[in-house]
Amino acid sequence: MNKIHQSTKIHSSARIEPGAVIYENCKIGRNSIIGANAVLRPGTVIGNSTIFGTCSVSEGDNYIGDNTTIHAQCHITAGMYIGNNVFIAPFFCQANTPNLLQGENVKYGSKPSLSHTRLEGFIEEGVVIGVGVIVNPGIRIGKFSKIDMNTYVTKDVPANSHVRSGKEIVGRIIGTTDGGI
Repeated sequence: MNKIHQSTKIHSSARIEPGAVIYENCKIGRNSIIGANAVLRPGTVIGNSTIFGTCSVSEGDNYIGDNTTIHAQCHITAGMYIGNNVFIAPFFCQANTPNLLQGENVKYGSKPSLSHTRLEGFIEEGVVIGVGVIVNPGIRIGKFSKIDMNTYVTKDVPANSHVRSGKEIVGRIIGTTDGGI
């Protein structure tokens, strides 16, 4: 059974799958799909023809553009801007507090709004993000960039970039403990 707040605006052609929880002041565009057991916290805006995957979470005050796919089990922190024609593979995680290293935490209800001058991050138009990518708070990923799977993004990515994780060699020998064989 879905739980949808009465102030949410859902286009008549949008599809909400079973178990979705949609909080107040959300907006879901035409032909969009909200996956089973997905959670949209207050103020999430989903564009047209966009898929928000099964068991994914939008922490609220987010804008997710048109023709964007956010696969299953992704975490979109509060205050994110995600552009049009973006593809995000499963297990994406946008870290959600820039002050975490100082031992501070964002308390529910004190999240930035889209009208706020500081958003938690930007994923611009046409970006492709692979499986298992983690992005630090406040990062901007420029237009038409590609982020390979299992990458930990710690700084801004210029437009049209290709970012690799450095984990491409599996089982590489880094030395021996017994003087070799």
